[in-house]
Amino acid sequence: MKHIKTFFLVSSLAIMVSGCSATDEDYSYVKTEDKTIDHIHGMGYPNNKGELVIATHDGLMKYKDSTWYETNSEKHDYMGFQPYKDGFYSSGHPEEGSKLKNPLGLVKSTDGGKSLDKLAFYGETDFHYLGAGYQSKALYAINQESNSEMDTGLYRSMDEGENWKKADMKGFDSTSIGNIAVHPSKKEMLAISSKDGVFVSQDGGDSFTKVENTQTTTSIYLTEKTGLFASIEKGKIQLYELNLDSNKIQSYPTPDLSQDNPIMYISSNPERSDEWTIVTYNNDIFQSTDNDETWNEVVDEGKLAK
Repeated sequence: MKHIKTFFLVSSLAIMVSGCSATDEDYSYVKTEDKTIDHIHGMGYPNNKGELVIATHDGLMKYKDSTWYETNSEKHDYMGFQPYKDGFYSSGHPEEGSKLKNPLGLVKSTDGGKSLDKLAFYGETDFHYLGAGYQSKALYAINQESNSEMDTGLYRSMDEGENWKKADMKGFDSTSIGNIAVHPSKKEMLAISSKDGVFVSQDGGDSFTKVENTQTTTSIYLTEKTGLFASIEKGKIQLYELNLDSNKIQSYPTPDLSQDNPIMYISSNPERSDEWTIVTYNNDIFQSTDNDETWNEVVDEGKLAK
C-alpha cells in the first residue's frame, strides 16, 4: 500500500529526549485558566493514574478534579500521542528554541513529559499515525514518507521501536484513515477507522476484516472486550460499541454533533471503566462517567469550561 491519504487531522506522538531545557526542579503542571486550546493532537490516560492528558500544538495539558493544568516548559508539538501504562509514546516537533532535532521521530516519556527518550528515527520522521497497546507496548505506525529503514505503509514493533516489520494489510481497501487503535494486551490485534468503515486485524496488520454495517468512521478505541467508534451518518455523528468477540455493533448515546464536527479522539480511563472522553474536530471535549449515558462538555471549541 504505497499511498495513504490523510482522512482527518490526527495527533502526533510525544517524545522523551535527553538534553531537555527544563531541570528536574522546574518542570511541572500549573493551573491554567482563560486559555483557548488550539490543535489537539491526541489524548488519553498515561501512567495508570486515571488523569486525562491532552497533547496540543503547544505542549501537554492535564484535566484533574474538574481543573485544567498545563506544563510550564517543554511545550513541544506532540503528534501521534499514545498513552500507555508507564507513560506515553509520541512524535512531532520540538518547541521553538529547543535544542532537540526536528522532527522528533519516535519518543517516549515516563515522567509526564519532563524528559524524552529517543526510540527511533530521531531527526528523521514525524509519525502522524501511531498506535500503542496500553499494557503490551506493541507499537504500530503508518509511515507516509520513506526513511532510512522504512518505505511507505503500516509497520509494527514489539520492542519499542528497535525493530520494525512491515504489515501486508491484505483486505484493507480504504484510501483514507482516521486512526490506529491497538488492543490493550493482545499485541497482534488492532483496528483502523476509515472513510469506508472499521477494519480489524488479528495478526499484526497482515490481514484485515471489515466490520459489517460500518461506514465513514473517524475514530476508534479498543478496550479488553469492546471497542468504541464514531461514525458520520445522515449529517450527524453517532457512537457505536463493537464487541471484539462477535464483531457485532450497537449504537451508543452520543452528544449532539453535526457532520462538520466529527469525533477525532476517543479514550477510556484505565482506572474507571465507566469514564470515557471524546475530542471533536472543533476542539470540543466531552466526558462521561456513566458509560456514555450522559456527556459533560468540559471544553467548548477550545475554550476551557469555568
